[in-house]
Amino acid sequence: MMLKIVPLLIIGVGALKAFVEASSGHSGYGSSYHECCKYEDPTGCDCRIYCVFCAQNSSYRPYYGVARGVCLLHYHGLARIESQGQHDDIIHFIKERNLNSESCIEHHGFWIGLDDQAVEGHFVWQSETVKDGYCYGTDGADYDCWANGEPNDNDKENADGQDCGQLWFRRGGKCDDEYCDFRPKGAICEYRVPHCDFDAYDFPDALGLNTLPYCGSV
Repeated sequence: MMLKIVPLLIIGVGALKAFVEASSGHSGYGSSYHECCKYEDPTGCDCRIYCVFCAQNSSYRPYYGVARGVCLLHYHGLARIESQGQHDDIIHFIKERNLNSESCIEHHGFWIGLDDQAVEGHFVWQSETVKDGYCYGTDGADYDCWANGEPNDNDKENADGQDCGQLWFRRGGKCDDEYCDFRPKGAICEYRVPHCDFDAYDFPDALGLNTLPYCGSV
């Protein structure tokens, strides 16, 4: 396994401020549409809210870094999809709401919190979404999200290859490695819910999450 020396995809404070101002109140992720849903795993332990954003404004770069920054600012980060149940429910929600159409994601994908920027070939879920005091389900032990033949680290468009994860709807929403700053994508942010108590938990008013549908039963 080869250590990889690459510049981190961190956007400047000014760029992040401008992007957030452009999409204030979530009227747009780069002026885009979004919808949210609730997920609760079968154990009643791992609960999250996923917010699915259509493609970002192509003016704000690097694309993956901007998506990650916005999800961290307003939620708990880009989505960690750690079980087949989570994956199936998110795909169901996206397809039912027609968010996989080209009018939402021209380039067929949504950024998720999966990358191999630290160690080439070793894709990991971003740790910033793990919060102390939150419980998690255990049904993801044998879960494999990858599309057939992925990740392949294609370097046709960039010599550094493909280091950032997406749900790729040319392959039915399976995981795929993508260039981090080549094509603007949609994004899936997550908001973790302690104790799976959707009704009692005090969500930020701006998010309006208390009456959301469940992802798998839209």
